[in-house]
Amino acid sequence: MEQNQNELDAVVREKSTMEAGYASIRHVLDEKQREYAILQQEKAQLQGEFDEQQREKATLQQQVESLRQNVRRSNERQQELEERLDATTAATEELRHMLRQSKEVQNIPSRDIQLTNQKLGKGSYGEIRIGYWQGCPVAVKMLYEVLAESP
Repeated sequence: MEQNQNELDAVVREKSTMEAGYASIRHVLDEKQREYAILQQEKAQLQGEFDEQQREKATLQQQVESLRQNVRRSNERQQELEERLDATTAATEELRHMLRQSKEVQNIPSRDIQLTNQKLGKGSYGEIRIGYWQGCPVAVKMLYEVLAESP
């Protein structure tokens, strides 16, 4: 019987040790479950932040594309304006050339001009009439003393 008692005491001690081990394991398991729950919350929070960053990235990509389109339109507009400027510059140079030529044309001999009787205006020294030089209409300034001599 004493042996049975010893065996029983050994079983009780073993049970106690096992219960203490189970309690320790249960404590560790509970701690790990709390850590897991915290990690799940952090994961959800990080996923939310990631999703927000993805939305911001998409918005920024749209803005970048919009800016690229604006740059393309601005470059096209700049090109158009440069072409217009070149054309205007060429036209200005042509007008300057014509003006220089017209200044030279002011002293055309009267025999080369076909004069009409149509008046454009008059002033204190003479009047302006329409004439033709090489088939082109021109303004002819007639001084009053020359007018007295013309038919």
